[in-house]
Amino acid sequence: MDAISCLIFFITFQFAASAQESARHELKIDISEVALLSLQAENGDAVNFETVQPEVAGQSIEIQQNEQSGIWINYSSIVKTDQRRKVTASVVGDIPKGIVLKVKASENQGSGKGRLGEPLSWVTLKQGAVDVISNIGSCYTGRGVQNGHQITYKVELDDESDQYAYLSEGNTSLQILYTLTDDN
Repeated sequence: MDAISCLIFFITFQFAASAQESARHELKIDISEVALLSLQAENGDAVNFETVQPEVAGQSIEIQQNEQSGIWINYSSIVKTDQRRKVTASVVGDIPKGIVLKVKASENQGSGKGRLGEPLSWVTLKQGAVDVISNIGSCYTGRGVQNGHQITYKVELDDESDQYAYLSEGNTSLQILYTLTDDN
C-alpha cells in the first residue's frame, strides 16, 4: 500500500469509528389564554363621599375630600400575538343629577411583569363602559394592594348652570363594575 492509500484507509476508518446515531421526538407547549381581574381594597371595599354644608348663606355645598384612592386593580392576561386588552369601568345604578363622577388609574406599581396596561387620564363614569386602562398584552400585575393600578375617584358638582337644581338630599349607593376585555 502506498502512502495515499494508507491515508485514505485511515481517514475512512476514523470516520466509521466515530459515527453516531440519534433519534428525536416531538414536544408541544400549549399556553392557554388567560383573562383574570380582581379588585383589592386597602381599607374595606367601599368608597364614601360626603358634602359639607356652606357656612354662609349664598354659598354652594362642597364635596368633602373630593378625591379618594384605596382600591387596586390586579389582572393576569395571556393574549394571542399582537392582541391587546383593556379595562373598562361602568356604573351600576344612577349617579345623582348634579354630580359628576370621575375615575383615574395610576401607572402600574409593584411586582408585575410583561406588557402591562397604560392608564388613561381622568374619565367620567357613566352607565356605559368607558376605557380606564388600555394596551394590555401578556402580563401580570402582582397580587394585592400596592400591586397593579391604584384607582382614584373624584366627585364634583356639575358645572352646568341648571344641574345644581337637581341636587336633592339623600344617600345614593352605586357599584362600579370593572371588566378586562379584548381591545378590538
